Amino acid sequence: MATMICGHSIFDGNHIFYTQDRDVLEVLDFKDGVVKLDPLCGTSIDSYAKAVAGCFRVRSNFKRELAKVFVTQKNIPLKQVPFETITFNFNGVTVVVNRENADAKKIYAQWHEKFEESIEQQRREHEEYMKTPEYRAKRAKELKYYTRRENVEKDVITVSKTEAIEFKDEEAANKWENWVQINSNDPYSFGVVTYAKYWAKYMQHLMRKHNKSVKDIAEQTSHVCDIEGITGFMYGCAVSILAEVWKYGDDLKSWHNKEWGCENCDGVVNPAIITIESPAT
Repeated sequence: MATMICGHSIFDGNHIFYTQDRDVLEVLDFKDGVVKLDPLCGTSIDSYAKAVAGCFRVRSNFKRELAKVFVTQKNIPLKQVPFETITFNFNGVTVVVNRENADAKKIYAQWHEKFEESIEQQRREHEEYMKTPEYRAKRAKELKYYTRRENVEKDVITVSKTEAIEFKDEEAANKWENWVQINSNDPYSFGVVTYAKYWAKYMQHLMRKHNKSVKDIAEQTSHVCDIEGITGFMYGCAVSILAEVWKYGDDLKSWHNKEWGCENCDGVVNPAIITIESPAT
C-alpha cells in the first residue's frame, strides 16, 4: 500500500511527516537521493517497515512532500528530484531500502538478520572480554562490594532486633508508638516505619561502638539501612518523625537541613516531605 503524507511539522530541528495510518516519519536529511529517517521511541519495526516500503509506491506522495521542504530550487521538476534510498537505524541496526527491496517483509527480514548478527557479535565480544584481566578485576570488585553490602544489611537487621530506639522523653515515645500504629496498615507506609527503625537503631549502635556523632554517620547509614528500597518521599517522612521523637533527632535535623542548604531553618527541609499521616498532638 502506498504511504500518503497527511501532515508535516518541525520538532527539535527535524522534519516530522505524518502518514494516513498515523505513522510518524522523522526525516533527518534528504540529499542526493538518500532519505535518512529516525524511528521514534515506541515505534514497532513491523509498522515502520510497511510505512517505509509504501514510500516507494507509485501513488505515494512521500517524495513530493519531501521536495517541498528540502529542495530549495523550486523550479526543478519533481521527476528530476532524485529519490533512490531510505536509510534508518532501528535498535542499533542500520537498514537500507531501495526500490528493489521496498517490501515490508524484506525490510523486516533485513533488519532481523542484522539484529541477530549484532546480538551474536555482542555475545562473542562479551565472551572474549570475560577472559581478560580487566573483567576478572571488575568482577572481583563487584563481588566484594555485594558481599560487603550483604553483610552490612545482615548487621543492620540483627541490630534492629536487639537495639531499642532511644526517645527524647516519654511523650516522644508515645507519639512514636501512635505513629507506628497509624502507618502500619499498608505496605508503603509500613516501609517508612521499617526504614526509620533500621536507621535510628543502627546509628545508635555505631555511635556507641565507634564513638561517632550523627553527622559523622548519617549519610552512609541512610543508604545501608535502605534494605527494602525506599523513595525520596519515604526518606523525607522518616527524617521528619525521627527529628520529632528520637533522642538524637535534633542533630539529625541539623545535619539534614545543612545537606539541603538551610542550616538555620526551623523545620525539616526536604522538597519531598509531606507527612504520610501523623497522630494529633
